[in-house]
Amino acid sequence: MAAKKIGLLIGDENDWPTTFEQLIHRLGTTLTYRGQTHEVDVDRIRIHPFPLGASTNYNVVIDRLAYWHYQPREWLKKAALLNNTYMLNNPFTFQSMEKHSAYCAMIRLGLNIPETWLIPTKGGPKDEDKDKKYAITAERYHDLFDLPSIANQIGYPLFMKPFDGGGWRG
Repeated sequence: MAAKKIGLLIGDENDWPTTFEQLIHRLGTTLTYRGQTHEVDVDRIRIHPFPLGASTNYNVVIDRLAYWHYQPREWLKKAALLNNTYMLNNPFTFQSMEKHSAYCAMIRLGLNIPETWLIPTKGGPKDEDKDKKYAITAERYHDLFDLPSIANQIGYPLFMKPFDGGGWRG
């Protein structure tokens, strides 16, 4: 039996993800498709720092957050480019040029890229409505992390810069 994991990338929503999870469990988590039996699991995705080379155990991600929250959007792109994760709501349509996705593409092509991590921002978008959403999302799904510990893991010297933009502009 093949195990398949669906990730829900959500923010301040309550009704939709709960309904989806209950629907999956009501229909049964075991299904047969094209003669193969699959065990389906649904998980709400947590937000935390990640190295580009990290794997993921999600086969499919349903994204309802990344159109306004950049860090999970970049994780989605990495998961699609490096881990062959299928996305519902394509993260590449929100933004066309940034370092992170370019690095993922270069890694997939076999180029040597220094160890690179994407760290969530301390604050959210500079938009009053989105700032409220960010606060709720951060409280529910952002994992606390120790930045000096990550820096020690990467090693010094290291460079920190915005994931997007050029000329040191984010």
